[in-house]
Amino acid sequence: MKKDRPIINLETSEINPSLIRTYAYNLDRKDWIIGKFPSRIVESYEFEFIIESNGYMNLEGNRYVLKPGDLCLRKPGDLTRGESPYSCYMISFSMTQNHKSSFEPFYHNEIFNQLPPVLHTKNPKYYEMIFENILDQYIKNEPSSNLLIRSLILEIIYAAYQECKQDYLPSSAYHMIIKKAIDYIENHYGEKISLNQISQIVNLSPSHFQKIFKQTMNRSPNEFLLNLRLTKAKELLLITDESITDIAYRSGFESHAYFTYVFHKILGVSPSTYRKSHQKP
Repeated sequence: MKKDRPIINLETSEINPSLIRTYAYNLDRKDWIIGKFPSRIVESYEFEFIIESNGYMNLEGNRYVLKPGDLCLRKPGDLTRGESPYSCYMISFSMTQNHKSSFEPFYHNEIFNQLPPVLHTKNPKYYEMIFENILDQYIKNEPSSNLLIRSLILEIIYAAYQECKQDYLPSSAYHMIIKKAIDYIENHYGEKISLNQISQIVNLSPSHFQKIFKQTMNRSPNEFLLNLRLTKAKELLLITDESITDIAYRSGFESHAYFTYVFHKILGVSPSTYRKSHQKP
């Protein structure tokens, strides 16, 4: 149980995941029957990605309906039990490379503390391809596989955290104003939009709007827009065969060159390298 597990503060810079195991369950739907799995105590960190489902997850006394595209997170010490039918990909992993015991400590971390037990993802195909790639690399077991698997687990953590941040609005006197602005940005990120346009939508001066947006969201409207565009571009790089130029324009970047520059500056690799590293061979 959680109370018996050591609790350790873990800085985000110290997250260095190591895969313990991974598998795909019931993708062919041959075992599509109603039933309950035995209850168990979770020993490590687990992500489960639901492909199809008419089932449930019981976790710490709560019963969650599982839907296609749901990303489930279970932590060490959680009491859990699945209820079929469903199909999924699952990975279990330790948060650091130097942890050798099968019983993972319970970590307090600013990222993981914000991830819910079940996240209904906005782009299921994006996550599905990442889980497929992890399983493929696990089976191949090549010298470079562990390195790629580590980066893919970090990709899941990052993508889930970004979705949580975009869905969450801190308590603020300007809640409705910020929500209206974010809705506009999410609906028009592929277009050429400016601070002036967004501020006009919420009937505020650009300077005042920028001030209250940053106070509420801890980043400027332009930073929020750029992050959203990069997230959408990464999804398109993984799930489509479109050219990088087309993806740049679809994501709202003014040119292929500027897109490549920003992508490399923030993510450390070019869009083409990102696509080759993360897509299935």
